[in-house]
Formats: sequence, structure tokens, C-alpha cells
Amino acid sequence: MGRLKRSFLISIFLGLGFLGYGQELIYDVSIEGKPVGNLMVTKKVLDSGKVYFSALMDLEYELFRQTQMVQLQEAIYQNDTLSQAYFVDKTNGEILEEAKIERLYGKKYYRTFQDTVSGWHEKPILNSSLKLYFNQPQRRDSAFSEVTHKYYKIAKLPSENRFMMLNDEGEKSILRYNENGICTQRNFNLGAVEYVLKLRNTEQD
Repeated sequence: MGRLKRSFLISIFLGLGFLGYGQELIYDVSIEGKPVGNLMVTKKVLDSGKVYFSALMDLEYELFRQTQMVQLQEAIYQNDTLSQAYFVDKTNGEILEEAKIERLYGKKYYRTFQDTVSGWHEKPILNSSLKLYFNQPQRRDSAFSEVTHKYYKIAKLPSENRFMMLNDEGEKSILRYNENGICTQRNFNLGAVEYVLKLRNTEQD
């Protein structure tokens, strides 16, 4: 989708400036137990009641072939409601997937773009997958995906501070949190391949 530019959020981010509050989390990523790269997640408070979230994953691995993958997610919330979000997956120099969602000014609904397909999302979004790195879910919860523009179901597991997230295709992610409500580990599968994201310099529960 050539019309969809990464700069649509970056320009807002640079133009608004910080209020001086920010968090940064760095995760080591492994595939089938082998280290392949890292994920950096940030949360920064901007002017005018806006909060900016981003997640940048940079991986290099070999399964069936040598692969270099960079994924970027960005989201801006205003007054605790998603204002706009962007996602791009670039693998071996080629953009494989791109998505954008933007709330129209003064409206409760959003315009969405996924590759070459446009659409609408009708209700305000209060929680999305990027926020899950910084906020432990409730026992029964849901989170909107900046990638698929669908909601994931979330349920508390019997083990302390562990949650299961389920998408509409039945794929599961296991999220673990520390006493401060920060996600310390995420396990998920893509097909038969297991991915593990582990927060650096943090004792696991």
C-alpha cells in the first residue's frame, strides 16, 4: 500500500514533543530456543494529553532460509482512547504487510487500511496490544490488535501473574507479568515455530 507512509505517526510524534515521562523495555527474542534479535518497546507522554507507544522488532534468523525481519508498531492515545496506529512488516527488504487505523476528528469511528483494503471500525478503542507490555490485564479482558484490527481475548491463568491471549484463529500467547504490572515474558507460536520474548535484566517469576 504505497499511500500508507510510516511518517504519518512519526511526524506527529516529533512535532508534539515530550512532557518528560517515558518508559523503555528491551526484550531478547528467541526462536526454537536460539537468540535471533530483540524487541524495543517504548511509552512516552506527549503534550495535549497524548501518549505514544511503539514496538520495534529486529530479527535475523534461518529456518528454511536466511531471513532478516523488521516489524514496527506505533500507536497514539488521547484521553485514554486510541487516536491512530500503524504497523509494518519488512522482511528481506520487502514490505510484506502494512496496516493503519485512524480515528476521524470529532467522531467515534475509525478509518482502517490493511494493505490495499480499506474499511471502518465503529467503536472507540480503549486497549490495544501495545499497551499490554506496560499494563497487566484484568482477569477477563480483551485487546485490539494494531496488526489485524481485531480483538484478542485475554484470560487469567491459574499460575500467578500469567495470562493467555487468544486471537480469532485460536492462536495463543502466554504473557507473564512482574509485581509492577510490566510484561516480563511472552511465548507464542507461528505455525509449529515457538517464539519467546524475555525482558532483559529482570528476574522471572
